[in-house]
Amino acid sequence: MMKYLSLTRILLVLLTIACLSGLFYLPYRSVRTETIEAYNKEQFILASQAAREIEAFFNTCTSALYYLASQPSIIRLDNIGRRLMEDFHTIHATEISAVTRIDATGRIIYTVPFDKKAIGADVSSQPHNKRIMETHKPVVSEVFMAVQGYPAVAYVYPVFDGATYQGTISFLIPFEELAKRYVSAIEQGNKSRAILISRTGVGLYCPLDTLEEKIAHPAWSLKDRLTDSPSMLRMIEEMMAGRTGRAVFTVPHSIHSPNGGATMHAVYRPIHLPDNNYWSIAVATPEHLVLQTMTDFRNKWLLATTIAICVVLVLSFFLSWSLATSTEEHRRLAVEAQLHRLLEHLPIGVVLWDQDGRMIYANRAALELLEESREEAILGRKMLDFIDSEFHDQFRSRHEQLLRRKPVPATTYKIITSKNNCRTVEVDTVPFHFNEQPCLISLIQDITERFAAEETRKRLVTAIEQTRESILITNREGIIEYVNPAFTAITGYSREEALGKTPSILRSGKHDQAFYRSMWQTITSGEVWQGRIVNRKKDGSLFVEMATISPVRDKEGKITHFVAVKRDITHEVELEAQLQQAQKMEAIGTLAGGIAHDFNNILGAIIGFTDMALLLCDPDSPVYENLEHIRQGGQRATDLVQQILTFSRRGATAKHPVSVAPLIKESLKLLRASLPATIRINRQIKAPDAKVLASPVQIQQIIMNLCTNAFHSMGEKGGQLDIILETVPQGEDKTTNWVRLVIRDTGCGIDKEILNRIFDPFFTTKEPGQGTGMGLSVVHGIVHDLGGIIKVESTPGEGSIFTVLLPATGQGLEPELVETDEPLPRGNEHILIVDDERDICTTYRMMLGHLGYQVTDLCNPEEALEYLRKNPEAFDLVITDQTMPEMTGLILLHEILAINPDLPVILCTGYSEQVDEPRAREAGARGLLMKPIDLQAMARTVRRILDEAGNSTGN
Repeated sequence: MMKYLSLTRILLVLLTIACLSGLFYLPYRSVRTETIEAYNKEQFILASQAAREIEAFFNTCTSALYYLASQPSIIRLDNIGRRLMEDFHTIHATEISAVTRIDATGRIIYTVPFDKKAIGADVSSQPHNKRIMETHKPVVSEVFMAVQGYPAVAYVYPVFDGATYQGTISFLIPFEELAKRYVSAIEQGNKSRAILISRTGVGLYCPLDTLEEKIAHPAWSLKDRLTDSPSMLRMIEEMMAGRTGRAVFTVPHSIHSPNGGATMHAVYRPIHLPDNNYWSIAVATPEHLVLQTMTDFRNKWLLATTIAICVVLVLSFFLSWSLATSTEEHRRLAVEAQLHRLLEHLPIGVVLWDQDGRMIYANRAALELLEESREEAILGRKMLDFIDSEFHDQFRSRHEQLLRRKPVPATTYKIITSKNNCRTVEVDTVPFHFNEQPCLISLIQDITERFAAEETRKRLVTAIEQTRESILITNREGIIEYVNPAFTAITGYSREEALGKTPSILRSGKHDQAFYRSMWQTITSGEVWQGRIVNRKKDGSLFVEMATISPVRDKEGKITHFVAVKRDITHEVELEAQLQQAQKMEAIGTLAGGIAHDFNNILGAIIGFTDMALLLCDPDSPVYENLEHIRQGGQRATDLVQQILTFSRRGATAKHPVSVAPLIKESLKLLRASLPATIRINRQIKAPDAKVLASPVQIQQIIMNLCTNAFHSMGEKGGQLDIILETVPQGEDKTTNWVRLVIRDTGCGIDKEILNRIFDPFFTTKEPGQGTGMGLSVVHGIVHDLGGIIKVESTPGEGSIFTVLLPATGQGLEPELVETDEPLPRGNEHILIVDDERDICTTYRMMLGHLGYQVTDLCNPEEALEYLRKNPEAFDLVITDQTMPEMTGLILLHEILAINPDLPVILCTGYSEQVDEPRAREAGARGLLMKPIDLQAMARTVRRILDEAGNSTGN
C-alpha cells in the first residue's frame, strides 16, 4: 500500500510538472513572436536612419558638385577655379579625400591634393568615367581600391560649357570613413550588424566576415560567396532588386566569423543614390540577442512554474524545512560571532562602509590606525573625512568604480588621524553584502615606515642615477651587475655592453699586474681601496679616474658585492701638469729677472766700449766692420734680455719697424750649425725690403720655433725645408699688404685629430724631456700680438706648411738700425757717476768725456754722499745706478735732494721691480735710463736733462 501511495505521489508530481510546462510553453511562443517583430521594427528604424543619412550625404555632394560644375572658373579651370577646388577640399577634407577635374577625353587636368604625376593621366578606362563620358549624367561608382591604398567611392559630375560637354569634376570619398560615420554606428553594443551592398551584389560593408575584412574588397560578390547559405542568398537577391523586407537566414560556416552557423534576424531596404542608382542596407542580429529581451519574462514565468511545483513539495517538507532553518540560523549566528572575534584580532584594519561612504564597522586595528579608542566615535562618519585632501579626487573615482562593481586595485592614500597625525596606508576595497545590504569592505594596512623607506630608496636610486660620479657594482667574482648613466657617459660603454663583463674592459695597459693584484687583495680582505687609475674608453682614448672601491657585506658580514665610485679627473691631472709647467716657467722668469741686472751691466760694458772703439777706429778699416757686428750682437742680446723680462712679468714688448729678411738670414746661420747634413734649406727671399711693426726678438722667435719644429718633424732621415718671404695684398681694396712667411717641411706631418690642438700651451707629441709644448704656443701668441694670422696645413706622411701673415709697415727703420750723420750733443758740465760696477763707471766716464763733459765716478754711494755734503754745488748732474749692494738708487736720490734740491739726478737700471719711469719721476729723478746704455742714448738724455735744469734755474 505504501509503495502504491509513493508511486501515485510521483505520478501526480510528474503530471503537475507536465501541465505547468505546457502552460509555460504556449505563452512563451506567443511572446517570442511579438519580441521578434518588435526587434525587426527597431532594426528597420536603424536601417532607415543610416539610409537617410547616406542619401542626405550624397544629396549634399550633388549640390556641391552642381555648384562647382556651374562655375566658369571651374569650366575653363583657371587659377581661381583651382583655388576654389583647393578651398573646398580644405573645408571638407574629413569627408572628401580628393577633388579632381577631368577633361572631355578622360585625362586629369587638375587634382586636389595636387599630384604632379597624376596631371595628364588617362582615366577614361575607369568604369565610372567611361559611363559618364557616354551618358553625360552624374555617376556614383562602385567601391574600388584607390591609389592611396584605401577603398573609396567616386562621385562624378558632368561639366558643360553651355551645351558643350567639357569633362567632369569628381569627389573621391573614402568609403571607410563613410561606413564608420553612417553604418558602423548600428553596431554599437555588439548587437546588430550592418550589411551594405551595391545593386550588383558587391559587398560594400559586411561585418559578418573577420574584423580585418569589414570593408569588403571591391571585387567581392556576395552571391559568389554565399552558395552554401540559400537563405542568406535569397535576402541578398531581394536587396539587389531594391526591395524592402525582412528575412531569417543562417550565416554560412565558410565565412570566418564568430557568428558562423548562427541564425540571424534581419531587415533590409534600399538607399537611393544619384543617377537612379541605389545601394541596399540590411541590419541583422543573432537570434539569441533578439530573444535576450524576453529573458525576464521567461525567467519570471519559469519562476512561477517552479514556485507552483515547489508549493507541492514545500507542503510535504515544511516541517523539515522549519527545523533546518532554525538550525541554520543558530549556526549562522555562531559563525558571525566567531568571525567578529577573528576580525577584532586581525593585525590589519578592517572597515565596513555603506554605499554612501559612511563607516558601519571598524575593527580594533582600524581604530588604532585612526587613533580612536571607541568605535562609536567613527561610526557614521565618512571615510573621506580621514583621507588627505590631496587624495580626495582619487578616492571618489575609486568609489564610483566600486559602486559599478568594477574591480579596483589596492591604492595608497595619506590619511589624517583623529589626532591630526599623517599616515600612509594601503587600502584594498571590494564589494560586500552585510545583513543582505550591498556595502563595501576595506582592508587598511599602515605602510608609513615602508613608504618612507621606499621613498628613501627612490631618492638614493635617483641620486645614483643622476650623480656625475661613475658608479659600478660587481658581484664577489667581479662580474658587473650595475652601472649608472655617468659610467656610460664617461666610458662610452652602454649599460647592456657593460653588464655581465668585468671591469677589465677598461684596462689601459698603463698599470702592471702587481697594481691590480694589490687592489684585489685590498678589497677582498674587506678594506677600502682608493687611488688613481688610468683607464681606456670604448673609443680607445685614455682617461684618469679617482676611484674608491668598497666591499658590500650582507647581514652576516660576508662580502657579497663591491661598489666603485669613480670620478673622471683627467682635466684636473692635465691642469696639475700645466700648473707644474707654469711654475717651472715662472721660476725661469724669476731667475731671468734675478740675473738681468748683472747681464745688462755686462752688455752695457760691451756696447759702451764698442761704441768708443767705433769712434776711435777708421770706418774703412776691417776692424770697424767687426766692431759693428759686435755692437749689433750686443744690441740683439739686449733685446733678448728684454724679451725674457717681458715674458717673466707678462709685460708688453715695444714694437718698431723691423726688416724681416736680415733676421731670417741671421736665424738660419744660428740654426745651420745644429742641423744634420741630411736637411736641405731652400731660402726664397722674394721681398727683401719687407718690414713689420715688431721687435727683432719676436720675429726671430717665430722663425726659430717654426724651423725647429720642422727639423724635429723631419728627424735624422732628413728632408727639405723651404723658407719663403713675400708680400701679398691685404683686403679687397688691396691698398695694404701682408708680409707672408711660409715655413714648409717634408716631415711626418700632423694627424687631423690633433691638428686643432698644436697651438695649446704645453701640448706636445714628443717624448718626455724632448720638448715643453711651448714653442708653437709662443709663436701663436706673438703672431696674434702683432695683429697677424697663422695657418697650418698638414698631410700625415707628406709634411706640413705653416703660413704666417703679418701686417706690413711702410715706416722707416729705427735709428739704431739706420746710419745717421747727425752729430751727438756735447757739453762741458761736471757730472758725477755712481755705480758699484767699475766697468760701467769706466764706460760712462769714457762716453761723457768724449762728449766734452767733466766726469767724476765713484763706486760707493756712501762715499758719493759724503763728497756731496762737502761740495753741494760741485756737480751739475748725478747719474746713479738703482741696484747697488749698500744703498739703492732711490735712497741715494732722496739723500741727494735733501742736500741739494736743485741738483738733477738720472737713475739707471738693468732690471728692477721697484722702479720705472713714473716711479722715478715721482721720487724726484729727472730721467730713467735702461741698461745697457749706448752712446747716443747717453748723449741725448744727459743733454736734455741739463738743458731742462738750466732753463728751470734761469726761470
